[in-house]
Amino acid sequence: MAEKSGWARSAEYWKTVPPGTNAILLAGIFCLFTSFGLVLSFLNRLWVYVPWAIVLGLVAGAYSILWAFAGFRRVIWLMWILSPLQVITNLLLGAFISGHVVPWEQVNFSRAAVERRLAIEGMVCMIAIVLGYSLVAAFIRKEGLRIFVAVAEVRLASEVHQALVPSVSRRIGNFQFYGTSVPSGQIGGDLVDVTEQGDKWLAYVADVSGHGVPAGMIMAMVKSAARMGKSNGAGLSGFLSELNRVLLSVSAPNVFVTFACISDSGNNSVRFALAGHLPVLHYRKRLNTVEERVVSNLPLAITADAQFEAANIECEEGDVLAILTDGLTEAADAQEEELGLEPLKETLVKSATRPLEEIANDLRSRSLKQGKQTDDQTVLLVRREVTA
Repeated sequence: MAEKSGWARSAEYWKTVPPGTNAILLAGIFCLFTSFGLVLSFLNRLWVYVPWAIVLGLVAGAYSILWAFAGFRRVIWLMWILSPLQVITNLLLGAFISGHVVPWEQVNFSRAAVERRLAIEGMVCMIAIVLGYSLVAAFIRKEGLRIFVAVAEVRLASEVHQALVPSVSRRIGNFQFYGTSVPSGQIGGDLVDVTEQGDKWLAYVADVSGHGVPAGMIMAMVKSAARMGKSNGAGLSGFLSELNRVLLSVSAPNVFVTFACISDSGNNSVRFALAGHLPVLHYRKRLNTVEERVVSNLPLAITADAQFEAANIECEEGDVLAILTDGLTEAADAQEEELGLEPLKETLVKSATRPLEEIANDLRSRSLKQGKQTDDQTVLLVRREVTA
């Protein structure tokens, strides 16, 4: 998809400006261009009497509002209308007041008449300029405060997000973990986490629908609920059911969460479950292949009576399990062709023996090679270590 032009992006911004603040700016533009219209009456070779000079100034101010509105919001059709309409208005108004316009050569100047005109039109100009400047300054102050507050909130939310979703790099027993999440903006809706209780662990990735602050808030709720659910010692099926119940009670109707988790089940196997998420990629060192591990479940926060199935993965020494979010698979090139899983599986095979952080970087690099990041990109890797 072609990137929007600067004018198009500017138009989107102006549509977010509150109506009252927008009215202040337009009123300021009206005053400034009214004063310009009055000044122009001094520069031509005609003597325009004061009332009609003021009318001409007001007309110039009125059209300046329409031009500013059309330009700010990129209303092309209005610009096409304004161009001939302003010419016609000026012609009609000029014809109407022609009886009150006299060439300078025919004017019987008197000092009193000139001073009166300068005093009145000068005063009107000065008032219009001061008022216009004050209104534009008020707009800058109000809009600057609004943007500053929004930026401060986003920055704070970004810091909270970084605290909630730090990179994971640890070892528990015979398993090594690495997880990272790169948001597409200041705030992400993806979550990667590893929890530990005794000799048991749970590693998971969650992907909240949507972007920005709302998704980040739901993500924080997911992390809190996931940690509480795990501490209750429930199996993966019961854990997802409880997590689903909690999220349904706190999230909006149009919000859902895809979820993928792996837990230690002892011996040579791990337990995994998916809730509307991409398959777990299982690199099998002995065969040097990557297999997709799938169980079909609905995403979380869709329906209260959803049932969740879990399954086992036989995990041999040197095997790597990878959980990805669709921010990697849906990266698209200029022809809007998405990357998909296969290239990432090939990358995993080539990189599987390297340190987990380097594997994660290789997977993300392959996604970015396909196209720029437009969604949060999260990778969780779990490797069963080779024992001596």
